[in-house]
Amino acid sequence: MSLEPTKPPPAPPGLDALREVVDSGLLRCGVPAHLGGAGEGLAALAAGAAELARHDPAAAWLLWAQRLAIEALLQSPNVALREHWLADFLSGERAATVAPSFDALYAHDTGRGWLLRGELQPVPNLQWADFSLIAPVRLNGPVDHWVLLRSEEDGLSVVPDTGANWPAKALAGRLRLEHVFFREDEWLFGPDLPQRLAPVAAALAPGLPCLTDWNRTALSTL
Repeated sequence: MSLEPTKPPPAPPGLDALREVVDSGLLRCGVPAHLGGAGEGLAALAAGAAELARHDPAAAWLLWAQRLAIEALLQSPNVALREHWLADFLSGERAATVAPSFDALYAHDTGRGWLLRGELQPVPNLQWADFSLIAPVRLNGPVDHWVLLRSEEDGLSVVPDTGANWPAKALAGRLRLEHVFFREDEWLFGPDLPQRLAPVAAALAPGLPCLTDWNRTALSTL
């Protein structure tokens, strides 16, 4: 008796678009070779990002979000986070994103960790499931720190964006956090992360339809 060939399961919505970005090789531009980089620098990233934006604006937003998240891991002093997530971010096995604005989440110290609440909008490259988010959080006092959160966390929800400003493949939406638990080992960086990411943000900016807080910081820093 012959067996019917089985079809592979369909890719989760949006992962095909992220795969296009991965296949372009741009995620590895400017990444050290010993960490999985391709050996090309930020000039190649800037040229590729501008070309991608000309023919596929949605993919340009995915590149922007994923590559900035990669750079945040590269710059982070939290080596454990980098070792755990970097390979998946580079390969596209895990979608990653940063919020275009620096509006911080609020944190309540429980003594065992923090409970986060707030809203971030609009955020691209959500993939609707299984993504990682790099976000500013007000932990203690007026200075924001940066954390890495998983979409699987209890209390984190996504509302898809239906506005005309975002192409459908950009997978943008509004993130709501209500009592999302954050542990100290998920801390990523202090308040100067935007300045540390400024060169990559500047390289990714050409062709994007609007400025973000990341790009404004890059313009004021470079």
